[in-house]
Amino acid sequence: MNKQIEEKAKALNQWILDQEVVKEYLKYEKLIENNQELKQLEEELKQLQQEIVIQKHSHSHCDSLIQEYEQKKKVFDENPLLYNYLSLKQEVNDLLCRIQDDINEQLKKKVD
Repeated sequence: MNKQIEEKAKALNQWILDQEVVKEYLKYEKLIENNQELKQLEEELKQLQQEIVIQKHSHSHCDSLIQEYEQKKKVFDENPLLYNYLSLKQEVNDLLCRIQDDINEQLKKKVD
């Protein structure tokens, strides 16, 4: 990679990291990583999913498991940390898509 492109890439990377939405997203990412309650609930949801699949495969009734899963999933989805994290994740993704579109547009102009 030529030096000028590398410098521009580093500058763009730093600009992205300096954006408030990215800083906030990274903050929430750390909070979620360190939240044992959310990790535990996520693990319980995974286990319930596996149990439901196994019971459905063996043609057993699993209505109570599905109900338990739905209740825990609702608690999980409505957790403010997770809700804010997912919202910020979407905003960061939108920002990165706009950057990608701008880069592609500029490259296309240079080719034309």
